Amino acid sequence: MMGFCLSRKKVERIFIFYWRADKECAYCQGGSLLAAILAKELQIPCHLYPSEYHLETTDEDRTLSFAGTDIAPKGVRSFISFADKVPLSYGAENGRTHDT
Repeated sequence: MMGFCLSRKKVERIFIFYWRADKECAYCQGGSLLAAILAKELQIPCHLYPSEYHLETTDEDRTLSFAGTDIAPKGVRSFISFADKVPLSYGAENGRTHDT
């Protein structure tokens, strides 16, 4: 749905919040990398802003569930990324992030 809305130009700009940044990447909530890639490809400005919210990075041994109910057969495990590394170059300000 995100790709559809962006491709139909129903979104003018994307705002992504990160909890940490280094010289190359901003560490954002899972799903942010997809939004940034789509925005870049579709020439929609993507703005990166700092946040005080801290994310876990991964949960490598978790059963797939929805609304508290397991949805995968027993023994099937998943890898869930709670944080994405978004390259700063995907930011609308040529890789610069906004400071608070």
